[in-house]
Amino acid sequence: MDKRLGLRHVILFIPLVLAILVFGAFTAVADHVTPAFQAGNPSCPAGLNELKVDPGADGNYSDNDGPLTVTVTVDEGAKEFDWTSNIGVDIVIVKGGPNANVYTYNPESTGDTNLHSPLNEDGSAGWYGLSHISFCYDVETPPPSPSPSVSPSETETPTPTPSDTPTETPSESPSPSVSPTETETETPGTPGTTVSPTSVTTSPSVLGTKVLGNTGADVRNLIYLALALVAMGLLAYTVARRSTKSN
Repeated sequence: MDKRLGLRHVILFIPLVLAILVFGAFTAVADHVTPAFQAGNPSCPAGLNELKVDPGADGNYSDNDGPLTVTVTVDEGAKEFDWTSNIGVDIVIVKGGPNANVYTYNPESTGDTNLHSPLNEDGSAGWYGLSHISFCYDVETPPPSPSPSVSPSETETPTPTPSDTPTETPSESPSPSVSPTETETETPGTPGTTVSPTSVTTSPSVLGTKVLGNTGADVRNLIYLALALVAMGLLAYTVARRSTKSN
């Protein structure tokens, strides 16, 4: 009974292992790019930088004109090599014999395995030996950095232009009042003598006050005098009448 259960588990486990192996093989094939044969000695297309490894051998290589660094590992017996890079590579050209194999990566790649030159023409010795390897790449232009935003507190407030002080119009000084016209009276003098004019200012209000004032005083005095005379008359009349009665 237990043996049957164990066999069933093994049978169920086998398809899972096979699926893992098939997936790994498919991934390995998918990572490798099929080369395109090109006769002659091709170079990198226009617009791409080129890092040329000549001769093709193990080592670390850097482009003096750009940022690319590549590590190449060569299998001498198989006449193949692997490579890795620090940035993306667009094309790898493998030159061997009179022709080359061109590996194109889309999108860019940072490594591949088992690259080789074209097949030997007679077909007896496999691939041609590695002559040189060209790595073609472009330099991505970094996006422009965004301009710093200005916070409201940093906004400069324009300084108000000082307004012109209104010019004060000087008020006209009052014209001096003109006093009443002075009447010049000439005092007759001896011929040949210059008589200076005497200014006489007549003020009706002052003159009236003096005249009325004097007149009022005289009237009051007359009234007082009349009353005194009446009183004396009455006193004399009383005295006289008493004398008459006594006789």
